[in-house]
Amino acid sequence: MIERLHDRVTPKVHFITEYPRSIEKYGLPTLNSGIRFEAKHLYFIQLATRTFNFKNPLLTLSKRHQLRNCLLSHSNSFFSLSLNIRSYKTIILMDLSIPVKRLLMNSIDQSDPIRESFSIYYHNIHIRPNAIIIRDLAHTEEIPVFCQIHHLLNIKEKWVAIAEELNTISFNDKLWCHEVEFTGTLTSIDINHCFDILPHCLDCYVVGQAHYINVLTRLTRR
Repeated sequence: MIERLHDRVTPKVHFITEYPRSIEKYGLPTLNSGIRFEAKHLYFIQLATRTFNFKNPLLTLSKRHQLRNCLLSHSNSFFSLSLNIRSYKTIILMDLSIPVKRLLMNSIDQSDPIRESFSIYYHNIHIRPNAIIIRDLAHTEEIPVFCQIHHLLNIKEKWVAIAEELNTISFNDKLWCHEVEFTGTLTSIDINHCFDILPHCLDCYVVGQAHYINVLTRLTRR
């Protein structure tokens, strides 16, 4: 393609032609993504359009952004709630699957009500079913122990995550991801301990027949 453009090669075209070589050498170009930059930049574009200030726009944008952060930090709903439940429904133990019932059988009666949520914000971290968390670091190599959340349940006024443990097989240098496999083993994790290793949820990607999880930050125990 680049041979047909001649003198009309833009920087974007140049980057696109170099992506295959970069992926083969360094793995997925996740660090080159501009999605978060564009999302943050959209706020300043809209603000500059509405203010119509052309003398010193940088001062206006920076001041308005600082005032907005001050407003959010003093808001009653921004930092006051450590656990925000968006929606839930009341169920009983018999409504859950057999593996979950076996896991909870010794800690709850069949007639006890259970609240199941599909969206929880814990200290502004969004937790949802099918999200991946890191429960622990194994061995001296600090291999991450991943878990996939299946249910978010409130049992006896305590929120727990019913998650499936994943087995970390290896680390792929080209994709810069951990290859994992599902074990079918369920575990119960307290919501307060879901983010002791990594303070956010992860996603699982399927490449061919294998499952991969990408972790960019260094993992340490708190």
